[in-house]
Amino acid sequence: MPNHGEMPVRFTLRQLDIFAAVMRTGQVRAAADTLHLSQAAVSQALQELAEALDTRLFERRGRAIVATRAAHRLLALSNEPRAELEALGARLRGDADHELTGPVHIAASSTIARYLLPAPLARLLRDHPALRPTLSSSNSATVEACVAAGEADLGFIEGPAQRPDIRAALWRTDWLEIIGPPRAPARLDPAAIRDWSWVMREAGSGTRVVFEQSLALAGLERPTAVLVVDDSDAQVRAVAAGAGLACVSRAAAERAAAAGEVRFVALGAHVFARPLWSIQRHDATPTPLIERLVRALTE
Repeated sequence: MPNHGEMPVRFTLRQLDIFAAVMRTGQVRAAADTLHLSQAAVSQALQELAEALDTRLFERRGRAIVATRAAHRLLALSNEPRAELEALGARLRGDADHELTGPVHIAASSTIARYLLPAPLARLLRDHPALRPTLSSSNSATVEACVAAGEADLGFIEGPAQRPDIRAALWRTDWLEIIGPPRAPARLDPAAIRDWSWVMREAGSGTRVVFEQSLALAGLERPTAVLVVDDSDAQVRAVAAGAGLACVSRAAAERAAAAGEVRFVALGAHVFARPLWSIQRHDATPTPLIERLVRALTE
């Protein structure tokens, strides 16, 4: 029987937008500048959202704030619903039925380009055969530079945008997994991180940044890389050959895990989740083509 005495949870889309901006920038002040709000208004929105959800979203460490596990979970859960709500206006106007045409250059970090974009791009081309997309891949830092220089119309990256001349928006959520060779344990004590060799992505990789930041937030020591590669598929192959452990997008390792070449390894109770971002030049005027392209790739 439903409990008719319970009060519904009430919060606003604006509060979620402010929360997402703080998660993206890592600072109340930076989020306030981005949203053209006062720091007090941002802090109040965060407090009201936390009270509505009855959970702690941020902890203060000295002068810095650190997102809690609940905050990362909220970001993952609210990403797609926020995108759906933001697209309501265009859908009511019927824009989604119009043809997408012309060339567009998309730059994406290698994991996104290899595993997450090909299928939705293929579906999009079936519905819009006059669209002419070009997809290039690199690490997140290089993708940002490409978009900032105007060499790409749209970018997708794995870590928060680092450049002030880039405008980022939440796109979707990705799950990272620790993988090991078949002989690796199914669960690894966090204290045993240093007992294993690690195959890592290169500096500037969004996957590596998120992995190392997640360990730091959990108070865990960052492992030393014995092998550095610039491709997630190379990581999976190296792990399968016995080079050690690695942290990769789940999408990058699913086939190898299903074939028994690698296995997923739980690191205590730690969960690695990260938001993925669509990016454009900060001074670029959003065009209907780009806005609808992002929506279509999200759906």
